[in-house]
Amino acid sequence: MNMTEEQIAQWAKPPSETEDQKCLNAIQQATDAVRASFGNSVTIVRQGSHRNRTNIRVDSDVDIAVVHNGYYFPDISGLSQADKDRYHANSSSTDYTFAQFKNEVEQALRGAFGQASVARKNKCIRVAGNTNRVSADVVPAFEHRRFSSYGVIAAEGIEFIADDSARIVSFPDQHYANGVKKNTDTKQGYKSMVRILKRTRAHLIDTGKLAKDAISSHFIECLVWNVPSDYFAKNSWRSVADFVTSKIWNDMRDAALANDYAEVSDLHWLFRGGKRTPKQAEDFMLLAWTHLTR
Repeated sequence: MNMTEEQIAQWAKPPSETEDQKCLNAIQQATDAVRASFGNSVTIVRQGSHRNRTNIRVDSDVDIAVVHNGYYFPDISGLSQADKDRYHANSSSTDYTFAQFKNEVEQALRGAFGQASVARKNKCIRVAGNTNRVSADVVPAFEHRRFSSYGVIAAEGIEFIADDSARIVSFPDQHYANGVKKNTDTKQGYKSMVRILKRTRAHLIDTGKLAKDAISSHFIECLVWNVPSDYFAKNSWRSVADFVTSKIWNDMRDAALANDYAEVSDLHWLFRGGKRTPKQAEDFMLLAWTHLTR
């Protein structure tokens, strides 16, 4: 037996208040830096594991999006051809590009934190941590609007263009709300189980049993969210880990079941975009099950 019940219970807990305060300091300092340059023309959107309360100490960096209020990316893929034609006929172009916006956010952060503390990454601008704050990934973004018919917005999220030209769409507010509901429905079992599996992932990487890029923290969070709430109603964390990892492992071996797994926002499918595979989840859950329950 690799893990005792007491050890698993410790892994279920969030980071300490001291660590959490460092996260809050990073968010506030990055927000102040951006506000100094953009004022109220941007909205600051907290996202990622810290906002969702699924973070652990080893991944306690914070993730915030700086969303320009004046521009948006449309998703009209669900419209009829007539509505698409109508949309294009009534749309106007702008000279202000997303690339300009990302450059300006980068300049604002460098001005506030200094050149040495800021690094431009493919998807974000990273502000290095110090003794007072954790590192922060600042993501410049425009609003994303998913239309269901002409003039009708079905969902609003954020969208950005990475430096390698990839387009990334996410729905952080819906993700947060659905995670809170799942946690309530499972009597706080959902987020605790996510933290347990994230710490398991970190341990497996540290001991050389899992490649660092084998499965992401976000992927784990989404997988656990798809497990029915009654699987969390057990009398020990070992039992919860047993039932949850077994459920996901079995589902991943059934193509139809895996195909119905969604991200926590419930606005993206988990496996239908080609970025992730059920085999990745299956392999990780077997390792986690073995480590936590045997």
